[in-house]
Amino acid sequence: MGVIAEKNAKPVSLPGMTDEPDADARIYWMKNTGEVYIDPSNLPKAPAGKQYQFWAIVDGKPVSGGMIKTELEGKTVNVQKMRSFGSAQAFAVSLEDAGPEKQIPTNVMVMGKL
Repeated sequence: MGVIAEKNAKPVSLPGMTDEPDADARIYWMKNTGEVYIDPSNLPKAPAGKQYQFWAIVDGKPVSGGMIKTELEGKTVNVQKMRSFGSAQAFAVSLEDAGPEKQIPTNVMVMGKL
């Protein structure tokens, strides 16, 4: 809850794309430090063999912000810290095959501009 209440936290809504209108996520971008936190609790449960990956759009290109954990030891993960970016124009979350981070997003679920 400290992240949400932080005075420098700028909330950014990431609404679902056309194919996923019910998907939703929210990020909190710390204006003073550039740190990024995500609340993925409104994303649909990832199907078996899939996982979510966080992206920043920097200079018009996607840059991975890391893999998103939606559950940990059977409990829903709410706010978690992701990689920081000096600047970004938008943020997105994609649904990818489980495994290492992907170099480019293949199935963008939600996206929002900063």
